[in-house]
Amino acid sequence: MNMPANHGNNDTAFYIVDFDRTLADSDKLLDVFIGIAQQYISIPRERIEAANADVKARGDSFDTASYVRDHLADSGELDRWSELEKQFIHESRAFNMLLPGANELLAFLGERHERYGILTYGNPLWQHLKLTAAGFNHVHRIILAQKEKGRLVASWQRDDGLFHLPQEFGGGTAHRVVMIDDKAVSFDGFPPAPSQGFYVVDKANILPSQQGSVPSNVTHCQTLDQARAILFS
Repeated sequence: MNMPANHGNNDTAFYIVDFDRTLADSDKLLDVFIGIAQQYISIPRERIEAANADVKARGDSFDTASYVRDHLADSGELDRWSELEKQFIHESRAFNMLLPGANELLAFLGERHERYGILTYGNPLWQHLKLTAAGFNHVHRIILAQKEKGRLVASWQRDDGLFHLPQEFGGGTAHRVVMIDDKAVSFDGFPPAPSQGFYVVDKANILPSQQGSVPSNVTHCQTLDQARAILFS
């Protein structure tokens, strides 16, 4: 996957896209990982799935990778973790792990030479592993330990009104930030217009962790294609 061009300080916008359940099919990634983990550890699939469901019900992100890695360590087989990682990445590449509209959105951003990065919440070990498995190992990314991404984005805005982007996102400045995410809490503290957000979630199948209210400059969309159509109409 090619990186978008970084034009420097004259760019007007920087695009931030969430990973889990926005770009990537997290359930499919988890399913492949658990299937591979069964070859390395003796924990039943149902036990891992139950642990994941319990954490998800509380609105948190289950660190599946550390869960499995810790069990390998406890059984004196930590040296097999690297082998498991490589197998997961290799086998995942045989599948399309992206959700509908994700390829089209990223291709469109690339064609327009827009700068973008992935801002995701969760444990670094598991998030980095999933990002690589889904083909995003060369894309700018930041992994947060807190859910309120909007507060981080707002902290980049200086007295000159510009957003001074962190080096993880390539540096430089932007006049506004556009954020696309599936969780309402991600937009807590998000800066006002001209920055804008897109809360992309199918409310007929919404999870408890995705629910909540969003600022007035954040638009609800059912799909990524809807968000892309509004953005570039």
